[in-house]
Amino acid sequence: MDFRKQIIVLSLIFPLLAGCVGDSNAESPIPLVNFTVIVFGDSTMSSLPENKKIEVFTDQTSLNSSLAVYVQLVAEHTVDFSSRRVALLSMGGRSSGGYEIATDRIEDHGDFMTLKILLTKPGSGCVTTGVITSPYEFVEIESTKELVIEERVVVVECS
Repeated sequence: MDFRKQIIVLSLIFPLLAGCVGDSNAESPIPLVNFTVIVFGDSTMSSLPENKKIEVFTDQTSLNSSLAVYVQLVAEHTVDFSSRRVALLSMGGRSSGGYEIATDRIEDHGDFMTLKILLTKPGSGCVTTGVITSPYEFVEIESTKELVIEERVVVVECS
């Protein structure tokens, strides 16, 4: 191959090879924080609707008192609050069934965590129960960092 042909081939291949270099500005994935759902449901023990709320517990007594409002038979759930937190996610009173609240994931941002919550509601074509509900979830989080809450609403369409 003569010199001119080598230059032409190299000029065609070089841009392809240059594209193989990693992007030094690319963001690395955000680490996730482990969590466990302790209990979830769709109504309080009193069956009275409540307002939407998110509550973070840092001690066993407060957690047990709140669990008693939601769960009839409170099985002792002991948490090591020196390394963990528990969050109550309550969607508040809803006019029918078909609503849910759930932890999607928890991201670790170094100094704080983002608790990503998924709120699900039934679409207009869905058949639901005609009873007032108050969906809730208790989540044990394997960290004591500050929580920032982020919510996303999803409408489930039914046929």
